[in-house]
Amino acid sequence: MNTQRETDEFGLDVPVDSPAVIKNKRSEDESPPSRQDILWDFEKLIEQKKLFGATRDPAIIDSAEFDSTLIRKRGKGSRFLIRKAPSRARLLRLWAILFRNVISPAALFEALSAKTHEFEQRENRLLFSNDRIIYDTQIHRGEDNVGELTLSFASVKNPTLGVLAFLKGTRRRVVYIEHFRLTAQRAGYASTLFRYYERLFHELGFNEFRLNASLSVGKYYWALEGFDFSDRSEIDRRKGELRALVRKKNLPVSEVEIERLDHAHDFARFKREIRIPVYRDAEGFYALKGDDRFREEVSLPLGKAFLLTSAPWEGCKTI
Repeated sequence: MNTQRETDEFGLDVPVDSPAVIKNKRSEDESPPSRQDILWDFEKLIEQKKLFGATRDPAIIDSAEFDSTLIRKRGKGSRFLIRKAPSRARLLRLWAILFRNVISPAALFEALSAKTHEFEQRENRLLFSNDRIIYDTQIHRGEDNVGELTLSFASVKNPTLGVLAFLKGTRRRVVYIEHFRLTAQRAGYASTLFRYYERLFHELGFNEFRLNASLSVGKYYWALEGFDFSDRSEIDRRKGELRALVRKKNLPVSEVEIERLDHAHDFARFKREIRIPVYRDAEGFYALKGDDRFREEVSLPLGKAFLLTSAPWEGCKTI
């Protein structure tokens, strides 16, 4: 796929036919890709070994369906088994549900693989499971593999409208950030990439991002990026835990200040002038107490230390 590319406002090298680049350049009478265009793209991606099937629970699938030469997804992110591409009818049906045929598979693939002069996505592929499309890639900086990214796209019931609306096709379309790891954490790539993705998926008609903030600094990072607790009752639980920490360490924090906290980003930015010691392990996870695993003592602002040492949380962000 030798697609013409240009640099967008975020400094990312993206294809010029990306929705994030040309939305305002399109003529009003330009038609979306045809069914045949989409089918041709599927064929090209399959031929280039960029499109496969996938399952999240290989145990219940007949082993005859799998190509033994294909690899199993490894690592700490979402695990799935890569399988042979589904039938063309299934590919077309799922594409229509999730992307409503407003973008071709090749154009989406190019848009997702946006790169900077430093970072590039390689070994990337689109995977079709029963009800989701998955984008999985390795992130490279020059010749070095510095991370992984797995996104999945789903159509889910709108809790405010009920089952009947879902069956009639009125659904929320969600981008799940299944897994993201980047060793070059201060390079600015993550923030740039996800701001670009936010605009891209907004223009494609998706409603929100969802994730589980569980990996090391992710419990703090995603709050700074505007993700909030999916379960609003999480706020009261977090306030209670923060009160207990403040009392235990006898910190100069008032009840009024804690009560004002209403979003995940409020906790992340809370009382930056107060620093407390926390302990880091070899993998970048943090704890309030040091032990054989958490050996390295570091001093962090209160809100950051609190989130990094607290339990994982389910997050969402409206697109």
